[in-house]
Amino acid sequence: EGATVLDPQPGTAAGFACPVDGKVVYAVPGVPYEMQEMVEAAVVPDLRARAGESSVIRSRVLRTWGESESGLAERLAQRIAELDDVGNPTLAFLASGIEGLKVRITAKAADEATAEKMLRDEEAVVRERIGELVFGVDDETMESVVIDRLRELDMTLALAESVTGGLVGARLTAVPGASDVYRGGVVAYASEVKFDLLGVPEGPVVSEAAAAGMAEGVRRLLGADVGLGVTGVAGPATQDDRPVGTVIFGIAIGDETETAEVRLPGDRDRVRQFSAISLLDLLRRRLG
Repeated sequence: EGATVLDPQPGTAAGFACPVDGKVVYAVPGVPYEMQEMVEAAVVPDLRARAGESSVIRSRVLRTWGESESGLAERLAQRIAELDDVGNPTLAFLASGIEGLKVRITAKAADEATAEKMLRDEEAVVRERIGELVFGVDDETMESVVIDRLRELDMTLALAESVTGGLVGARLTAVPGASDVYRGGVVAYASEVKFDLLGVPEGPVVSEAAAAGMAEGVRRLLGADVGLGVTGVAGPATQDDRPVGTVIFGIAIGDETETAEVRLPGDRDRVRQFSAISLLDLLRRRLG
């Protein structure tokens, strides 16, 4: 009694607002897309009208990789302290595994234009401090950024994966239009596949020589401009006397090949995730 129907009604389930003891209860559908549409189109405007406020809150997410959450907080500590005194905008961090480490900027203003300007200004300040770590904004992913850059350079890519077991290729092919640049990959999990198919020299498979051979072999095998190789130890046991978390990357572009070795933290799944985003980040930085 006393409830009013909320518009719009995107599905068959009705939504309504009902006053209860001087407050208001909103009932919305449980189906996610129906709920989201109704909240954005009806509930939030109604709340604003009841509150007598017309302010807007907007956020922008800078996706980063190459620094720990605590390290990133240290680099931005002075700016966070300055914003704490002001109160608006604000900075927050969220470690998101293979999606990167996110820095969210949130601004509150009287109107959309002012909020957007605050976001732009604060993004510029943050980029001054951590610019080399930022690989994307909002919904951009490491793989979409790499694919876009390869497309700009008119270059193709081939992958040879061991420790990641095809995870990097799966992430790349989830990006629409990836076929423009991604030639394909080889999941060289067994040592014999590395030796026989990719031409990796006999010896330890968790090594710089193996990573370089994988990158060079898959580039040659699939006729790509860029070859990437990744090998390592995800655990739980050591391999080739290398501790768990040891991952080695190889990048072959033309006649030049380089390698990089890292020690990644976490369990088996996190080592694989961190390996995937780190490999693509290495290529992103190499391509400029």
